[in-house]
Amino acid sequence: MRWVETESALDAAVAALEGAEVVYLDTEFDSSRKGTILSLLQLSRGAEVYVIDALNLPSLGALARILGDPNVLWVLHAGSQDVTLVCDTLRIQQRPPVFDTQVAWSLLSAEYSVSLPYLLHKLLKVRVAKGYQADDWLRRPLPAAQIAYAADDVEYLPALHAALSQSAAEHNRAALIQLASAEAVWPEKPLLTKIGLDSFRNAWQLDARSQAGLLALIDWYNALEPRARKDVPESKTLLAIASRMPDTAEDLGRIKGVPRFWVERQGRDIVGRLKRAAESAKTEDFVPIEPPPYGTFEQVRLDAWLSWVRAELCVELCVSPEAALPQKVMRQVRDSILLGTGAADGAEGLVGWRRNLLLKSYLTWCERLPFTLGS
Repeated sequence: MRWVETESALDAAVAALEGAEVVYLDTEFDSSRKGTILSLLQLSRGAEVYVIDALNLPSLGALARILGDPNVLWVLHAGSQDVTLVCDTLRIQQRPPVFDTQVAWSLLSAEYSVSLPYLLHKLLKVRVAKGYQADDWLRRPLPAAQIAYAADDVEYLPALHAALSQSAAEHNRAALIQLASAEAVWPEKPLLTKIGLDSFRNAWQLDARSQAGLLALIDWYNALEPRARKDVPESKTLLAIASRMPDTAEDLGRIKGVPRFWVERQGRDIVGRLKRAAESAKTEDFVPIEPPPYGTFEQVRLDAWLSWVRAELCVELCVSPEAALPQKVMRQVRDSILLGTGAADGAEGLVGWRRNLLLKSYLTWCERLPFTLGS
């Protein structure tokens, strides 16, 4: 282990790391309301561990030549915060390829979000102490034992990476692990979903004018950019606005849940939309909405089947349920089934690396569906 606290020592570390195809890394930092402060950056190419003092060195910019190379794989454990912090510190714009050992294990076992000491013991039979985990990393000078503790988090990563890579190759999952590791650091932005009358449970209670008003609000909402949607009243408030059909911006502001700043910015436009909708509403063309059920036995049976298939799929494929099929994905699968005509339509909810991993097995289970949807 080498302690790096001078510019000459940093230059030597950069020279030693030059040409590495894989870099093993970890960080120590302090987070507070004021922000996140990087204290240490631990790096290795598989042998010597460099513990770099990010507080006392005037700049870590020299490391960007190593870590900013898009061909260099970063190996770390539970590294979403580490990757973001290092990229921000070194001003690295291009996303590096990442292999997260915690993510890898979740795609090779039933376990999810395991600690590094646990995984080291599980795969390498190594026991490491965590005595300095909660210590102050901003104090200087750092005790030698605390610096050694920081180095330990990187020292065993090469052997851990090798063990996981071998298992990943046996399961043909090396590419999936990198995709899942990247998703852990840079989560996919949720799709900009559109709303409709079926998004409002009590829309069936509206008369012709109010239903037309709600449809106008739906069209307005669906045309908004993602940022603008953050300031919009909740769906139940939009329904309340349509129920009341206010005549003025002042009346709009009196409805519970309507923010004052939103009325100041949007009030006149919203009221105008409602008035135009009301004028165009024709009672003779009005079709009342049937109230949706609060629950059906079909939905009960479908939810139970999906839970069972989730468990069986993950056992069959040897993958953690929380990694492969988190609740967000399960909702997407369920919604796709309900919008379609059969269980196989749930495959539309499987996207990205999950589709590659799960699609074939999921469709096989759909062929064994023990009941008929819609019956």
